Amino acid sequence: MTAEMVDQTYVVEVRVVQGPQGQRAVLDGRIDVHTVADLRLVLHRLIDGSGGVLTLDLGNAVIGDAVALGMLVECHRRSRRAGRTMVFDNVCERGQRLLRAVRLYPASPAAL
Repeated sequence: MTAEMVDQTYVVEVRVVQGPQGQRAVLDGRIDVHTVADLRLVLHRLIDGSGGVLTLDLGNAVIGDAVALGMLVECHRRSRRAGRTMVFDNVCERGQRLLRAVRLYPASPAAL
């Protein structure tokens, strides 16, 4: 499954791979105020549409602003309410610091 979100010239590509433990969503692009609304819709569909672990691969993505970080926190909470686990993978050093500040990184062993 591939989804593209376009807002003027801002694009975040999401490639989803289904695995035995859940889904892996590979994000590519800058997550910020320009792309977060469309990305949120895609992530909500992923969270609500399946079970297991949802891994967000941020290797090619940039958390650009506080709006992006807030959306990731909100989607993480939504996944917990839905009985799913959301973890982050391939996060750059800056992204690790941001996710660590909101206590989403690294995932605790109990979360897996």
